[in-house]
Amino acid sequence: MSNVPNSIEVEFNKCSNKTNGDAPVVQCIGRAKSVQDYLRIIDEAFGNICPSNKNCQLWYRGQPQAGFNLIPRIARSPLSPNDEILFLSKFKSLAIPDVQYLPSFPIPNGPAAYWHWLFQMQHYGVPTRLMDWSRDAFVGLFFAVTQAPTDVGNDAAVWVLNPVILNQAFSFHSFVNPGYIPNVDEPVVDLYFGPNAQILGTTKPAAVIGPMNSPRIVAQRGTFTVFPRVADVTALNLFTDANKYLLKICIAAESIDLIKKQLTRYGITRFALFPDLCNIADEINLELMQEGQIPPS
Repeated sequence: MSNVPNSIEVEFNKCSNKTNGDAPVVQCIGRAKSVQDYLRIIDEAFGNICPSNKNCQLWYRGQPQAGFNLIPRIARSPLSPNDEILFLSKFKSLAIPDVQYLPSFPIPNGPAAYWHWLFQMQHYGVPTRLMDWSRDAFVGLFFAVTQAPTDVGNDAAVWVLNPVILNQAFSFHSFVNPGYIPNVDEPVVDLYFGPNAQILGTTKPAAVIGPMNSPRIVAQRGTFTVFPRVADVTALNLFTDANKYLLKICIAAESIDLIKKQLTRYGITRFALFPDLCNIADEINLELMQEGQIPPS
């Protein structure tokens, strides 16, 4: 169980591509034992990660253990981003017979096709260089507590990202200021992160907007970071300037069950975030239990 301070201390450094080995740069800024605690910590931290207090957007990502680094699945050992072409080839060969049923059918031509296939892979659980985030703080908390194994006793975590500050490492267009958040259909994303991209001055990931091509992404208010296609990917929280654009909120292990119940009370359920027939049975059971028609499971 993590023992972290409740005080909020965020140091702002100049933008850096350097890494800090395996030592975590971002420590927990608070330890939430309820939904109310969680929201209070976000409000207190807002002024640190959004120093101007103007036009600031925050993205949230829940993880089942506070000690996990922010690294995409395809970069976790024994996989490598070099394996992407293999996963993409296999996915396309197996998915093409059902392509008319995919959320974004028809898939566009040109470079955009690569990105739409990559997002389909992410949607269906195939390892990619993408990492999911949400504009909704409750969504981040939901994924933290629903994925966390309560019998292990480890704190979960919600990471909070300022995507504009992260993207100040990039100049995606000459006519916008650094910090612009591009859509993956823009050719400039392919320039930095496409399958034939050259590394242009930074090994950082970037914040991007993906195709809103499924009810699930819309319901979860989904956004993404995309990591460069390099052999050795650095976790986002291990850059030495990570405190400039990242915060981490620990979710107390002993309070996970309570927080799950609170989220259900507030209408944050699996069916609300995964609105498809695969999850309708769970929603029916939940509603009948809340109505007192069937006993709690």
